[in-house]
Order: sequence, then structure tokens, then C-alpha cells
Amino acid sequence: MKTKKVVALLMAACMTLGLAACGSSSTSSDTSAEETAEEGTTEEISDEETASADNGYEFIFICPLVGLEYWNMCADGIAAADVDFGTSTQVVGTTDSTQISTEYVSYFEAAISSQPDAIFAYSGFEAAYELIEEATAAGIPVLSVDSDAPGTSRIAYVGTEPYSAGYKTGEAMIEYTGGTAKVAILTSSLTSEKEMEEIEAFKDAVADYDIEIIATEETNADLATGVTKMEALVNTYPEMTAVLCTSAYDVQAAAKVEEEQGLDLVLIGYDDQEETLNYIRDGVIEAIVVQDPYTMGYMSVQLLTEYLNNGSLDSEYYDTGTILVTSENVDSYK
Repeated sequence: MKTKKVVALLMAACMTLGLAACGSSSTSSDTSAEETAEEGTTEEISDEETASADNGYEFIFICPLVGLEYWNMCADGIAAADVDFGTSTQVVGTTDSTQISTEYVSYFEAAISSQPDAIFAYSGFEAAYELIEEATAAGIPVLSVDSDAPGTSRIAYVGTEPYSAGYKTGEAMIEYTGGTAKVAILTSSLTSEKEMEEIEAFKDAVADYDIEIIATEETNADLATGVTKMEALVNTYPEMTAVLCTSAYDVQAAAKVEEEQGLDLVLIGYDDQEETLNYIRDGVIEAIVVQDPYTMGYMSVQLLTEYLNNGSLDSEYYDTGTILVTSENVDSYK
């Protein structure tokens, strides 16, 4: 088993990048970072220690933003799967939304260096493509979660089918605007392939209607940035009648500004954070497409275990599905 080595190297990486950013983990240790690092780099694990350790695989999940409610649900699924399959997963990633892309690379590289049995990661950044190939070259299988990296050596994708989800937001926009609207878009990242595919699907859905996209703004999945961008949109485009929001904090930011300024806009977004659900109950947000991060986390551990046991998977694509949540089902959809 490589438990002490993996924990030691990740602890060292976290100390370098900022200890708080290590986020949640389905494993824990009472050993100090200094002691663990020393054991991991200078001592061999005895046969007795190996025999007493769990016999499961060791995984690392590279989370894009630790602490976001959406990813906390994913971590809960990971933790449950670890119990069911006897595995051990470290969940690592930044807590600083302004440093997502740069620290993502650092955590991924640290994970590769620690040589776990497998890595699973959000793959919505351009850097993910090269990092996946680097991990594969090091003999570490990689599973993409929530956002795919097609064309790479990743063994499979687990998450929402983005075109289907994006098309569903377009259908909701048509329903709640009557097919006539001037729409602004708030998106967490203009380089996220998943979000860009969702937006293209939205455009396809509304193509035959009098729905015009007047602006697209990037928020870095940060609530404060989203509020600032939304306020600027309101001031710049008084003709705006609706907003499509492609991440959890984007739709909350739009709702906050709408409520504070007494606006009458149609808001369509993603993800069922409790504050978002309350906005739906209050009639501020019309609809959200709810993804299933818990299942993404659980299934990732399940599939990696299956892959390591059997050497292959039945598919390269596992859609965890979506549901449209509105005022009609907000208290019953779960």
C-alpha cells in the first residue's frame, strides 16, 4: 500500500499552495505533517503495517474549487463510495476562485508525483489535456468528471451530458419568455469546453425564436465577480430581459441583483444550492437545470475500482442525468 507516501506528498503540496486549499478528504490521519512526510520519504512500510492497512485502491480527485456546495456534494459521493468499495480517496484543490486554473495545474502535478492507483479530475481547463497525458505516461489511469477531455487518453467521462443540459435551458428560456427575449449570459469560464457546449446547445434550442444573445460575461465562478458583472450588464443593456447563467454562483449573482434592484428578468441557471432553491421559491429565478454531483463522485470511485480490477470499462461515457427544477417541483424533485 502507498498510503503514507500519498498522504505525505499531498500534505507537502498543500503546505506549498496553502493548507486550507486541500479541502475535504475521505481519509484522515492523526500524524503531523512533518512526521508523515518523514515517514513517507525515509521509511519503508513494514509487512505488518501493510497487512493491517485497508486493501483498497488509493485515488486522488482534483477538484476545481473546494468548498463550493456543488463540489461538496461530489465529495460526499466519493466518501460514500470509499466506504462501499474499501478505497481511499484524497480530495484536493484550491479554495481561491481567482486561482482556479493555475492551482489546478499544481495540484494535478503533485497528484501525479504521488503515484496513486488512479486520478479523477474535473477536465474543463485546457491544461487538463496535457496533464491527463502526463499521468497516463506515468502509468496512472485518469477519469474525467463533470467536464470531459475528449481525444485524450482518459479512460472515461462521468457527468452531465452538456449538450442535453444546455438544450434544456434553451427550452426553459422559450417557455418563460414566450419565445421573445434579449438574453445576457453569465458563465464561469469562457475556456470551459463543457460550458461552451452548453451555451451552443442553448443557442440551438432558441434558434427559431426571437431570442437574441446580447452579451456574454465571465465570472470565474465567483459570487462577488458575478454580482459586479450582472450590475454592469443591467447598466449597459437596459433592453435586457433575461439571463442565462451556466454555473451555480452565476445564477445566484443574477438573482441577488434582480432582487436588490427590483428588476423583472427571466433567470435560467444551473445547480440546486439551497440559496438558489430559495430564489426559485420566491419567484426570482424561473428555472435551473440540476445536475447530480453526488452520483458523479460515487460513480467515479466505482468505475475506477472496476477498471483496476478488470482492466477495462463497458463504456467511455457515463451520463449522470439532469432535471429541470421550477416553482412547481422545487419542494418535491428530490
